[in-house]
Amino acid sequence: MANVRLASRADRAAVVDLVGKLLAELGGTPSPAEAMSPTFDFLAGGGDVGFVALGESDSRAVAVCTVSYLRAMRTRGKYAIIQEMYVEPEYRSTGVGMGVLKFALDYAVANGCQTVELGTPYHGDRQIQFYRRAGFTEVGARLRWRAGQ
Repeated sequence: MANVRLASRADRAAVVDLVGKLLAELGGTPSPAEAMSPTFDFLAGGGDVGFVALGESDSRAVAVCTVSYLRAMRTRGKYAIIQEMYVEPEYRSTGVGMGVLKFALDYAVANGCQTVELGTPYHGDRQIQFYRRAGFTEVGARLRWRAGQ
């Protein structure tokens, strides 16, 4: 059975590694650890910015969910966005991913969020089914704009 907990700053290397694997699996280029580390420190520092949930098996980090808090009028205040969610391939369909997700949802609600949003990759049918099982519903496409493109 997996252990799920909030990540601490001591978990930086493991979380950065898992997020790097996620980015590579999605076909992107992982950012260098030194570029991702300040954001991890920001989220893992507690407070009202977000958090990182970590799933472990045999004391090894095997799943991660990073969450940011935002505010919007449409959500009547504070809400959460799951920014990154990753489970090591050999631990998929074992329940650890759902455990990390449920922990993240419960923690967000306990911290004043009534809405949690996320995006999935193109052709993310497996991911969409996973999130539907957790109670998510589809509400539209997620788009991105970047300066300098």
